[in-house]
Amino acid sequence: MKAILSSINREQHFQYYSYLTFRKQNTVHYGQYTNQGELLGVLAFLKGLPFCAFSVFPVQKSFCFRLMLSFMNEQLNLPNDTVGNVIVNEEEMEALASQLEFHKSPKKLLLMKHIHKKALPPVDKRILHLGPPYFELIESKMADLGTIAFTKEELRYPFYGVMEQDELIAVGGYHIYSEDYVELGNIGTDVAWRRQGYGKKICAELTRWGER
Repeated sequence: MKAILSSINREQHFQYYSYLTFRKQNTVHYGQYTNQGELLGVLAFLKGLPFCAFSVFPVQKSFCFRLMLSFMNEQLNLPNDTVGNVIVNEEEMEALASQLEFHKSPKKLLLMKHIHKKALPPVDKRILHLGPPYFELIESKMADLGTIAFTKEELRYPFYGVMEQDELIAVGGYHIYSEDYVELGNIGTDVAWRRQGYGKKICAELTRWGER
């Protein structure tokens, strides 16, 4: 795992990178090897979420994802009707699609990166840094927005939001927050307040904070 961490492309495998770093305490990793001990790929399972969260890291084309799923099922004693969620890049999807049985049609997820720092919108005083007194509001808002990947552990990372008449109407935080890498997440705005730029401004403050 240390060898993988030292060589992994975070932007191509950002989900598994999070399993190797700040989510590692809640993750179980299973490796598939050749008879000569060469790593073919890894399948990991993240505990503690309200759904079955997996991450896959193929190393060789001969990696058998279906066999690894069967092995993980036996090791974790998962129910036979378990449906899991996984994020893979397009190249991996082409290689693994024949081994997957889709419960729903795959959805495209865009991974965006701030590269033009001068293009960030200016600071807006309505965007507030949300400390511990706001944690209950944040948890409630995450439930309202259906942000199923949110965990209470992420409240220890900075959150920003917009308050309107004592109501939290927009919010954003991080999924990963380390010395050299931050991943924004848990971002959402109430339906009645959308299309007013709150999400963009919150992301801008999270980006500034992350760079600091």
